[in-house]
Formats: sequence, structure tokens, C-alpha cells
Amino acid sequence: FFTFSRSIDSVSQVPPLLMVEEQQELVSLQKCLEGIESDSDEQSASDQVGPVRHWKWMKWIAVTSMAFGSIYGFSKCFHQRLVKGTAIDDVTGLYEMPPGAGVNLGGWLVLEDWFFSGSSGSFVMSQGVGQGQCLPPLLPHSDEPWPSEGVLAYRLNATKGKDQTLKIFEAHRREFLADDDLQKIAESGISVIRLPLTWAAFADALAPLSPVYASFDPDEETALVPDPFYVDKIALATIPRKILVDFLHKASKHGLTVIFDLHAFPGGAQDGTYNTVWPNRPVFWSEKTQISKDPADPVPLSTVGRWVVQALIKWVEALDPETQKAVHGLTLMNEPAHTNAWRHFAEEQNVLTWLSETSGDFRTSSLPAANVKLYVNLIETAFSAFEHSAVPWFLQTFTKEEQKTWAVADVHWYVAWSSGDCDGRSVEGGGFHCAAPMPQVKEKLHLCASSASQRLRHLFGDAQVSVTEFSAGTFHKARYACHDSQLLRAFIEEQVTSFRSDRIQPFFWTWKMPFGPNFEAGWSLKYLLGLEDSKLGQQCDPKSSNENVHF
Repeated sequence: FFTFSRSIDSVSQVPPLLMVEEQQELVSLQKCLEGIESDSDEQSASDQVGPVRHWKWMKWIAVTSMAFGSIYGFSKCFHQRLVKGTAIDDVTGLYEMPPGAGVNLGGWLVLEDWFFSGSSGSFVMSQGVGQGQCLPPLLPHSDEPWPSEGVLAYRLNATKGKDQTLKIFEAHRREFLADDDLQKIAESGISVIRLPLTWAAFADALAPLSPVYASFDPDEETALVPDPFYVDKIALATIPRKILVDFLHKASKHGLTVIFDLHAFPGGAQDGTYNTVWPNRPVFWSEKTQISKDPADPVPLSTVGRWVVQALIKWVEALDPETQKAVHGLTLMNEPAHTNAWRHFAEEQNVLTWLSETSGDFRTSSLPAANVKLYVNLIETAFSAFEHSAVPWFLQTFTKEEQKTWAVADVHWYVAWSSGDCDGRSVEGGGFHCAAPMPQVKEKLHLCASSASQRLRHLFGDAQVSVTEFSAGTFHKARYACHDSQLLRAFIEEQVTSFRSDRIQPFFWTWKMPFGPNFEAGWSLKYLLGLEDSKLGQQCDPKSSNENVHF
């Protein structure tokens, strides 16, 4: 105990057996406690409230908890900042979204493991192994952590059978989006929802490969289909298109419109847990199908992906006029070749050529005339020189008139991976410290957001620009990210204000993730609005005794 007590008073005496990040956390805890002590000195005894008045007791508790190895437990000092003598909890009252922003509805029809990681979630993008612990309500606990949707479906089919697998996915899709979610989204001032989909919403487009993709009613039935490359590793539960039509009707009733975002493709077109095949290598850009009616004539996966895109376009074209009005736009591929800049699984020119071809499919459809926009998503991590390849490609591929009417340059912007530039951490090494004075933090956040916004406007000139994914997440490792709601709400405001000032349309990622409690503070808008049930995440914990989980 006394060794740790001295280490609080003299950081140079941090025990050498602690890990580097734990040493940083110890340093940070000292700073946080010193800040509390400073605050208490500035106030009279009569003004001191709660934890500020008793900072010395907090310091003693912190030291004691460290003596027993519970460093993380007391790092909530950062998660509950002490501002003007009052403890600010993670969520304090309702908060209104700044005007002009949209929101993503991730975790519903595209699964990411970290959304369902319970209390064990660590990384925003999994590293090495998956983090998925459940898929409520019928799968409260997984026998082993699942890394991606395709792996989960394949494992469930192998262990529980096809019928039970389909029931698990159908129950999730039926219950994840609560009856009042769209109402709450609309009441928060949002008017556009970006809805991620996997290729399984149009799996019947793969019918030329095999009858297995044509053996069900794609509008009404959920079927289990194999990935056409990872046939013996990956499977997906198809998304009945009736779900999409019903969603459009419900959204329209609340004054909302929808962007359909093709988020994942056969074989994996990006490197990330959302690609349905992770941790397998993404092969969309380089390989051919392993399923084919003529084994001697396999089809390039990129061609199969174009079939999916064409099916989406034709489906939207065929919607009745009133339903079609609720379709704000389409994204024909989310984050094409994400991480290719250093993993080198795709030729950059092939990526741009595919985007040109699918954009041409959209151009020659009836959708531009129907006021449906094309959100052309370009991710910087796919290109060795984004500004000299992807940006000129966009400006040359779409005419000035198209850029002003239906073609939108679409990028994503996150600080969680900015490596000491704009990321915020509760330990040393970030662009700012979670426990820094709020004016200092706001100044940093404003500089980062405004610089990013101005850069995008400069790159794309007078074209329509959208940032269809941004968040309040300050660091990709949940343990060391900022969790204070006041700070994170300020971050949202800075981003939305900056983007809107440069005529850029921003979309928060994401609306809800009730079963990923370690990430909610930075990544769930519903949580930051003060509207989420914080107890839901505990039910995804492997130690929970609940047999079923309900929303």
C-alpha cells in the first residue's frame, strides 16, 4: 500500500512490473486527482460538493484500488469528469443533436462483432480474434467469440442447424430496431438515415452461379446461403426485401428518408469485421467464385458484386412512386478496399474501374431523374495517394452538373485512429488528454474538425460532399478512450458545426449499440442523447444467467 501511495505522490516511483499503458494510466490518474485537488482549493468549503469536497478520500480509494491491481476500475475518474465541483455522469439528461446531421443504423442488418461484445469489448475494430459474445434475443451467449457475421452464421449452422440459425437471425432483425427508435431519431432533428446492408439482401442476384441462390422467395423468406468464395467457411442469412420496404414505410411516416448502403460483398471487399468474411483475407478484387454452374468457367467476384449492385438499382426503380420517395440515395459499396494502402490486396486502378462501372449503372437508370442521389464512398486507407488518385477520379468521372445534382463525394472521418494527432486518451500519447480542462479540449476539437472539413471542401471543390461516418469516439481502444458525456457531446457539436459550415452533410456512426456497453459513450448516438437503457449491455456478458435477452 505505501509503495503505491508514494507512486501517486511521485510518479517516478511507478512500480516497474506495471505494463507501459498501466504506467501511463497511473500518471494520468495522478493528473486527474491533482486537477480535483486544484478545484477544491479554488472553492470555499461551503461551495464544495460531493467528490470535489472529498478529493482526498478519492485519492486514498484510488491508491487502495491500485494496491489490489484495480487500475482500470478507478480510471472512471476520467469517465466522470469533475466540472465546477459537480460530478458529471456518463449521461446526464437529454441532449439535442445539432441540426444538419444524419445517422447510421449499424448493427441491425449488418453485424459487427464489437457491437455485441458485452462487458468484454476492447477494440473498435477487432485485432486478431473476434469479440462477439451474443446475438440477442435468442443467442444470449456464444460458445466462443465470433469475429464476423459470416463466421457466426456458419458456426451456428454447424452447431445448431439451419432452422435454429435462421430463427436467431430473424429474431435479432425483428427486435433490434425498437418501435420508437425512428420516432426518437426524428425527434432529435435527424431527417436522413443511412442503412447498411450486406449482399445477402440481393443474394438472388447470384442465381447464375447456383440454384442455391434461387431456392427461396427473396422478398419474404430468410434463407442460409454460402459465400461464393469462402464456401466452407462463411454463410449469410438473407435479408428479405419486405423488411426494407416496411422500413421505408415506417421511416416515411416519421418524415425520414433512407440511404441504402451496400456495406459488404462476396469474398470481402474491405478488410474489417463488417465485411462478413473477417478474419479471412478479402478477395473480392482478386479472385473468382468457387461456386459456378460451369466449374471450368468461374466468375470474378468483382463481376458478381456488380450483379448485386444492379439488383439493388433495379429493385429501387421498381418501387411504387410513393415508397420510392423515401429513398434518399444509394451507396454502391462502403469503404472500397479499406486498408489496401498497406495490406495490398487490390490494384487501385481496379477499384476505381469497378466504381466507374457501377456508377455508370446508376447513371443510366431512372434514379437520377427520380431525385435519388449516389453517395460515392471513397476511403483514404485504400489508396497510397488519395488526393492524387481517388479525388481526381471522382472529379473526372462525374460532370459538374452531376456533382451538383446527384453525385455525392462520400468520405469517412474518425479521430480514433489518428495516432497522437486528434485522438483523445485517458493516458499519455494522444492529441489531447481526456482530463484536460474543457476549454483546452474544445479548442483542440475545433481545430481538428474544422481542418478536416476545410480540407474536404478544398479537395472536392463545388461538388456535393458528405461524411457518412463520423463519431464521438476518441480512441480505438475502449479502455483508454474518453467517456465523459460533456466532452463527447461537445465533440459532436464541433464536428457537425464544422462540416455544415463547409456545406458537408455528416452522419453519426451509429444510432445504437446496446450490447457493446464499453463503446456506447463514443459510438451510440442514442446513448449520448440520454435515451438508451444502460442495463442491456450487461445481459450480453458471458457471466450473465439470463436465458433470453429482450430489447
